[in-house]
Amino acid sequence: MISRIRTICLASIALYLFNCSDNEAAKTSQTVEFHFEDINHFWEAYELTKTVDTHAKRTAIVQDLYINKSSKGLKLLIDKYKLNAADYATFMKDTVFFNSIKPITLDIQNDTLDIRKHLKSFETFYPDAIFNDIYFVIGQFKRAGTVIDSTMIIQLEKNARSETTESAFLFKDDQLGNLNHYSSLIPLVVHEQVHINQKNINTKALLSKSICEGAADFLMYLQTKQFPSSAQSTYDYGMANETRLWAKFQTDLDIRYALIKKDWFYNYDRKDIPPDLGYFMGFKICEAYYNKASDKTEAIRFMLDGSNSERLLELSQYNGGF
Repeated sequence: MISRIRTICLASIALYLFNCSDNEAAKTSQTVEFHFEDINHFWEAYELTKTVDTHAKRTAIVQDLYINKSSKGLKLLIDKYKLNAADYATFMKDTVFFNSIKPITLDIQNDTLDIRKHLKSFETFYPDAIFNDIYFVIGQFKRAGTVIDSTMIIQLEKNARSETTESAFLFKDDQLGNLNHYSSLIPLVVHEQVHINQKNINTKALLSKSICEGAADFLMYLQTKQFPSSAQSTYDYGMANETRLWAKFQTDLDIRYALIKKDWFYNYDRKDIPPDLGYFMGFKICEAYYNKASDKTEAIRFMLDGSNSERLLELSQYNGGF
């Protein structure tokens, strides 16, 4: 009996210490830290690669000055997407592109007040919001922003387009629009901040995936009244074809996700439709649900739980714009 009591007491103490540690680590919108060290390391490596004449030498420089100095966020990105120094060295040969985005990526470091202001706004209309530090990195054009292990990672090579951005070989002129204009950075950060607060979202089902991304876009738009520039064509097309898309969406709900994924998500190589129309459908469902809800805070909480997707669709009474 004494041994059992001792075990229970030790377990209780351990749980208490864990909870205290967890609370001490909790971040608010005002204590979130912005990490730019990877940006500075990248440009240090980039400038040095321009002084050497072989791919092997460029690769060694990237490995030493960028990969080996990775922050927590960059390490997560490298592990998830299997990024390597050799590929970076190849991309860096497009000096026209990287020279054109460098000033933007450096200026962003000096102007984070607006980002923090919008994080505070998210915290205001959703008081239960949780926050984690944000890592700004140079990736390999995989995602504009992503959340890995509750860590927000923003890839600035996808978010630094300006009126002077150009490319020698990485992008054709008509492809540069797939990169976000730097003015889209705040809505992107808010979108990813929503993801940090979502649960039960590791899904490969059309409805729950659409609501996961649509909720992030809806709450982003609710706050910023802006879409990332690369997503604007998706929403313009969606609004112009809403009823037709809704009919297809309903049909596709009964089809295995793998077979219809490229109709709705990550289909950037499609020429017949804009990408990520699943975001649009999820947005419209969440918008209809939120507008009907009397308790907006509770509506946000319900929206953030991916296990509620079917019930959320039912409560929304969304009908494809009819």
